[in-house]
Formats: sequence, structure tokens, C-alpha cells
Amino acid sequence: MRYSLVDTEKRLMIIDDETSLLLFLQEYLEQYGLKVFTYEEIPDLENELKKKKPHAILLDIIMPHVSGIDILKEIKKIDQRIPVIMMTGYADETKRIESLRSGAYALLTKPFQSLEELYHTANNAMDHYLESLRTEELNREVEERHKREKMNILELDFLKNLQHMIGETEDPAFVLENASTLLKNFLNFKYFAALLLQDDEANIQVYPNLKENRELLEFIASTLLKTVPHSKRDQLHKVVLQGNIEEAALFDKGNEQAAIVALSTVDKIYGYAGLFREAPFDNEEELIFSRFCAHITHTLEKIRLFNEIKMLSIHDGLTGVFNHAYIIGALESEAERAKRYNAIFSIILLDIDNFKAVNDSCGHLAGDAVLRNLAQLIVKSLRAIDIVGRYGGEEFLVILPETDLEKASVVGEKLRKTIEAENFSYNDNAIQLTISLGITSYHDRKSIQDFIKAVDDNLYRAKADGKNRICYER
Repeated sequence: MRYSLVDTEKRLMIIDDETSLLLFLQEYLEQYGLKVFTYEEIPDLENELKKKKPHAILLDIIMPHVSGIDILKEIKKIDQRIPVIMMTGYADETKRIESLRSGAYALLTKPFQSLEELYHTANNAMDHYLESLRTEELNREVEERHKREKMNILELDFLKNLQHMIGETEDPAFVLENASTLLKNFLNFKYFAALLLQDDEANIQVYPNLKENRELLEFIASTLLKTVPHSKRDQLHKVVLQGNIEEAALFDKGNEQAAIVALSTVDKIYGYAGLFREAPFDNEEELIFSRFCAHITHTLEKIRLFNEIKMLSIHDGLTGVFNHAYIIGALESEAERAKRYNAIFSIILLDIDNFKAVNDSCGHLAGDAVLRNLAQLIVKSLRAIDIVGRYGGEEFLVILPETDLEKASVVGEKLRKTIEAENFSYNDNAIQLTISLGITSYHDRKSIQDFIKAVDDNLYRAKADGKNRICYER
């Protein structure tokens, strides 16, 4: 029962079987500004106390068919704090003592020798009661303030930990797993689950990890999937379930106890997060979870932006393959690996023949389009472990791990024929291309510079020998 401190009207209940006395006391006490409610019979106490919210009660100790002391005890069960002043016309000392033992605030003898004494007794009782309400309200405010301050401190720690994760990982699953641990400081839950959306796929993570209990796993997965819009849900063709769990029948399948929040920014939905337990979540818990999911979302957003920036920093802006700096770094790494494990690898440096003629006849936009299409054609023609980078202008460098010179020449010839057979076009202009290729393999050369010079020399010879051909060391 919450009481407003703004409400200063004092309310008094009087229970007595003497009608004339009730009318008299009501008229007298209301002169002092009190709101008086009178009852000749015992009312529905719980309902009346809840409805009238009295600050004190005057109660006759002798009522028809019931003891006033029993009524006093019943009132105290409902609200221990309400002061009850007992009235009696009998000098039975036993009744007086029993009344006080049962929690009576004071005893008044009828007939009243002084009505002012009655008023002051009732008024003091109401003042004490109101003061206790004020104290309780202030205590609640202090507790709420401390709770908010503690929450704010914990929330700052939560954010600090999430920000720290950005520097440690590029994996959203790592963020979710650690966020689950951090959320334990704020909310009581059994399982934390997240459904991450990417293109036409969904990846569901559950913590603690799920592994063997398919029934519980499917329940959590289906609960999260229900939050996905139908248009998106229909597109999902792959759900990856990971983890480990032992309890199966924790939840009533017909009454799901879950709090679900979208992990979304203004223009992107990363997925949905959920808390699961046996008991329902209240509004405050859902608000806290929602607020912390916003922090998780911002962390996922920063990781996405970080990855995009990283991708842009290592890829050529026009063709989409790796840029010069990255492909040279990859070449150095592969050379170190070859030295350490006595491995072999080869490289191809290829150049478009007469590319200036494409720019001159069809324009630089056509040249750009040709470079993009050529780069993608090269990538599609190679293995997943092969690395392609734009070396400069219309030159591309290809790294072929675990490939000797003979096999590299086969790859080079395949690329040459593929490009020669391809029909490039731009704005209805047919463009035929050929390429020249230099090939060499790594065999403990003194430096990367010598290695690159060797492949560049082979490319130069291919050009000098008439173009549209490969040249490699034998």
C-alpha cells in the first residue's frame, strides 16, 4: 500500500454500535478538518482500509457479537502500522491490558471527560502514523537512489567491458558470451540467448552453452524466431545451434517465461536477444534488459564498422581484391612460412595488354568496369587459398601457396585463355582483352625485392615476346 505525502487530509475511521455517539463524534471532529468515516457494524475491513486509507481508527472495545479486541487483531494483520484507539465504557482492567498487548495505540474511557483530549489523542496518533509513512517513503527514496547509483556504476563497468572487447575481438559471439556473464550482475535469469541475423542466415547462441538437449534448444530457438518478422523469417534457411545444457523441462511450453529485445539501430537489425527462466519477468527487469541490449547493439555496430574500415584498408577500392600494401605483406608472410617449413610457392604477375587503348577508345569509366570484371574473373578462376591483389594500374599479383613452377604455369595458362575467351563489354561496346603473365617460384631467394624483380622480369619478357603469353623460369 503506497501513500502520497502530498495528501495532507487526515482520515479517521470510527467503529461503534452507538448511532448517536457516531454522529456526535463525526460532527465534532470534522470541525478540526478531519475526514471521518463512521461504522455501526463491522465492515469489510480489508476492503475499507484499502479504499478509505485511514490514518487512525477509533474502535469500541465492546461490539455486538464480536470482541473489539478481535477486531483490533484483524486490523493489525491487515496493516500493523495503523494506530487503533480503543474506547470502553467498562472499567475491566483485563480488557484494557489485553487491548494494549494486542497493539492498541491508546485507551479512552466513555463517557469522555474531555472531547479535546479525544481529538488530541486521535490527532497525535494520526501524526505518528503519517510520520511513519514519511519515514518509509524517504527510506524507499534513499534505497531507490542507492539502487540507481549502484546500477549506474555497474552500467559504466558494463560499457567499459564492452568497449574493451572491441579492441580484443571482431567476433560478435565473443561479445554475447561475455555480455551474458556481465548481465548476471543486474538480472536474475537462467539462460541468455541471442539470434544474430546475417543475410539469409541466422546463428543462435545460448549461454550457458547448449549441446545435448535438443528439446530445450529448439524451444529457445523457436521463441527467438517468433520475434523475427515473417518476411525475414521465411528467408532464413540455416539456423546454427551451438551449446550445452542438461535441464529440459524448465519451462512451460504453453507459457513461455522470456524477455525478448531486438538488437537494432535506426537502420539495421542485428538480431534478437532473450532471457529465460522459470518465473515471469516484470516491467522493470524488461526495461533494464532493453537498456543493456542497446549497449550490446552499439558494440556490435562498432565491431561491424571496425571490420568495414579494416576491409577497406586492405582492399582495392575499384576492383575489390587486396590492395598493393596487403598483397606485399601477404607475400612476405608466405615467404617466411616457406623458409620455416621448407615449403614451395609461386607467384604470377599479370598485366592487361594494350589497356591504354581501352581507355582511349571507350573512356576511363569503361576501363574501370573492365578492371572490376577482370579482377572478379581472376578470383573465380583460382582456389580459395590463392591470394589476389592489385599490384598497380592494370597489374595484378597472384600468390599460389603450395604450388611449384610447373603447376603455376598451368594456372597461368588457364588464366590467359580464360581472359582471352571472355567477352567484356561496356555500354554495348564489345571489348576483347588479352593478358601477359610473368611467373616464378620461391626458392630461398635473398629478399622479397629479388623475388618480385624476377617475376617482373618474366612479365617484361612476355610483353617483349609479343604479349598474350606467359613467361617463367625453367
